[in-house]
Amino acid sequence: MTPEQRQEVINRLNERLARHPCPRCGNQEFSLVDGYLSQPIQEQIGGIVLGGPALPSVTVVCTRCGFISQHALGALGLLPPQGN
Repeated sequence: MTPEQRQEVINRLNERLARHPCPRCGNQEFSLVDGYLSQPIQEQIGGIVLGGPALPSVTVVCTRCGFISQHALGALGLLPPQGN
């Protein structure tokens, strides 16, 4: 993740009012993981599917207790436009 991409993620989270304290410990400080997470979307439970649809996201971690939250890039408007 470039510094510009990192700042854009932070800007989008702030625009969407994602500034509440940690739901576990009440801490106000978070760290943005330097990279992206892509979770596979599976039609069935069981087994592991390689390839196929995925949910790209960014991860934010509470600096006190380590609580992890994920934010979908599409919902933040940070995915490139796709065809139909």
